[in-house]
Amino acid sequence: MRIQSTALRRASFAIYLLLYPMPWLAHGATFTAVIAFIIGSAVFITLPLLPGRLAPPIEWRVIIYALIGIVLIPFGGYWGVFFISAAATCGAIDNRRRAVALLALVLAVCILLALTLDHNVIGCLITLIVAAGTFTTMSLSMDLHRQNQALGRAQDEIRALTLIAERERFARDLHDTLGQSLTVIALKSELGRRHLPHAPENAVRELEEIGDRARQALAETRLAVSAMRVTSLEQELASGVEALRDAGLEVAVSGETRLMPAVHDAVLALIIREGLTNILRHANADRCIIRFLRLATGEAQLEIADQSASTAHGGIPLSFREGNGIKGMRARLAQVDGTLLINRHPEGTSLVITLGEAS
Repeated sequence: MRIQSTALRRASFAIYLLLYPMPWLAHGATFTAVIAFIIGSAVFITLPLLPGRLAPPIEWRVIIYALIGIVLIPFGGYWGVFFISAAATCGAIDNRRRAVALLALVLAVCILLALTLDHNVIGCLITLIVAAGTFTTMSLSMDLHRQNQALGRAQDEIRALTLIAERERFARDLHDTLGQSLTVIALKSELGRRHLPHAPENAVRELEEIGDRARQALAETRLAVSAMRVTSLEQELASGVEALRDAGLEVAVSGETRLMPAVHDAVLALIIREGLTNILRHANADRCIIRFLRLATGEAQLEIADQSASTAHGGIPLSFREGNGIKGMRARLAQVDGTLLINRHPEGTSLVITLGEAS
């Protein structure tokens, strides 16, 4: 990568500038040696900066750096610095086995040249020590860089999953918020149509209730968009019972809402809304029973049941089935360690919601 290449070039060239001129200061340098030094340095600096397709693979850069060092041997100076740069570049190779194998080859060539041409054992040892150190440092830096990249990808994935979960939560909230209100509006409009033209005063009353319900739905939608709790369990129960009775159902409520964990009030309110809306929409029910219980184990239980002689094809009632509403209930209950069961009876179906005792 460009940043890695630039950092590698700067570090290697800094070492080169520090070490290469030292023998020249002691023994002097010819004009040809200076030109060779400039050309080799230019190639060394240019390689990491080549764009796109012109940039050689990192393994070829290792070989080129080593070749520059070999070519500069006859001109004196500390040619081993290019082998140090080659060793550092080996540390940037992703494949660790390939990196170590190439490093061993570079160091073996360096040792062979130092012993046969330069006869500088101490200089060879220094080169080997520095080369091993730069290789280790570059390897650790690349590992850290790769870990940071993996962490960045993981964070991006977490953000994406969080966004998806939030969208799903909002979709459930919007479904539960508007579902009952729109069902009641449809019911009221049908009742208003039946009152015309024989009982216009009743039709006017139904239209007024439609307007009230529409305004309430609009307000609840705004609250849902603002991530605020729409209503309490007590309010939702009263609203749902009224809607059922307006539809001609008999409603029986046993127990009290205070038996439910207060901390889960919002979740239970949305479940009451969705459960009663399902009865209004899908069940040809004559009666609805709502029970609030506190079990001996300390668990809270809410049951919503409908009773009717009519059932769906195959004996499966239409009031509670695995649609978006039930899936939304299960998702909410899973967040608070609650459970939901659908029980089927000859006269209808019932939802049984169980919540553990809140601390």
